[in-house]
Amino acid sequence: MKKEAFYRKLVHRYLDGEASEEEYELFFHLVKEGKLDPYLMEADADEQPITSAGRRPAGKTLPVRWIYRVAAAAVLLFLVAGALLWKNGRKAAIPATANTFQNDLRPGGEHAILTLNNGARIKLDSAGKGPLANQGDAQIFQVQPGSLSYKVPAASSKTVYYNTLSTPAGGEYQVTLSDGTRVWLNALSAIKFPTSFNGDSRKVELTGEAYFEVAKDKKKPFQVIANGMGILVLGTSFDVYAYPDETSTKTTLVSGAVKLVKDGHALVLGPGQQGETVSNSGLQLEEHADVEKALAWKNGYFSFEGEHIQAVMHQVARWYGIEVRYEGNPPDELYGGQIGRNLMLSEVLAGLTASNVHYKLEGTVLTILHN
Repeated sequence: MKKEAFYRKLVHRYLDGEASEEEYELFFHLVKEGKLDPYLMEADADEQPITSAGRRPAGKTLPVRWIYRVAAAAVLLFLVAGALLWKNGRKAAIPATANTFQNDLRPGGEHAILTLNNGARIKLDSAGKGPLANQGDAQIFQVQPGSLSYKVPAASSKTVYYNTLSTPAGGEYQVTLSDGTRVWLNALSAIKFPTSFNGDSRKVELTGEAYFEVAKDKKKPFQVIANGMGILVLGTSFDVYAYPDETSTKTTLVSGAVKLVKDGHALVLGPGQQGETVSNSGLQLEEHADVEKALAWKNGYFSFEGEHIQAVMHQVARWYGIEVRYEGNPPDELYGGQIGRNLMLSEVLAGLTASNVHYKLEGTVLTILHN
C-alpha cells in the first residue's frame, strides 16, 4: 500500500473510532510530525456533504469533527490526547500548551460533603480512609478518596436515618448504599438516602446527575425521585440527568428495565432507550439513545455531540466552577466531539476558539462573545 493511501486509511480509522492501540500511537506520532495534515483536512472536507445531507439535528452545523480535527490547528493536539485518555480508560497528564492564560482553572475532582441525620457535615476531601461515622446500626466508611460505603448488620433496627451526599461545582463522588447499590454523582448534584432500607421498598431522592447500578432485590423495588419524576427499578443500570436549571429530566437505561412516572404519565424503558420529561406531553421516548454520550461524564470525558453552545457551556461551568454569560446572541451552531474532563479550562476553551467561538475569562466569569 502506498504511503498516501496508508495515511488516508489511518486517519479515517481514527476518526471512525476503529483504530487499534498501535494505530493510535502511530496516529499521534504522525500528527506531531505534521505528516497527517493534508489527510485530516481532506477528511474534514469529506464531512461537509454529510452535514449538508441532514444527518445531524436541524440547525446550522459546524463542518468539522471539532475535537478530532487536530492538525487544522496545532493547539488541538492536546485535545486529541484528551480523547485518547477516555478511550483507553485511564488518566494521564496533558502537556501544557501556549494557549494557557494567567487565571487558568484546574478541572474538577473528587470533592463532596456528607450531611448526617443530625445535621453534622463531613467534608470528604479532607477525611481519611477508614471509618467516618455511625448512623444507627449503619457504619460509614471512606473506602478510598472519592468513594463511600455503608454497612449494616443483617438484623438492623427499624430506626431510619437519612444522609445526603452532595457535590459542589467541580466535584464528583461515588457511594455504595447499604443494599449494595452503587451511585456515582456528577458535579453540583445531591442524593438523599436512608442509611438502611428496612421497609418494603428502597427510595432515594436525586438532584443533578447520577449513574446507578442497582442491587437486585425483587422484594424491595428501588425508586429514584428526581424533579418530581419517579423512576422504578428492580436491578439495573441507568443514568439520571435532573439538573434544576435544565428544561427537562432525562433517564438513559444501560441494562435491565425501568418505569418512569410523571404527572399521571408512565413510560417503560428498555436497554439503550431514553425517557425525557416534556412539559406539554409528560414523557417522551427516545428508542435509540446515545448511551455513550449520556455516560461520558462518568467515564471521564465531555461529549458535546449535537449540542448548542448553551448545553456545552452548562457542562463546562459545572465542572470548572465558573459562571457563563453571553454578549449578544449565542452562536447557533451545533457542536460535536469528545474531550477529557482532566484538562485545564484553557485547553477546553482552545477547542471552542478553533471552532470560531470567541470568549473572555475574567476571574471565574466566562463571557461568550458574539461575532
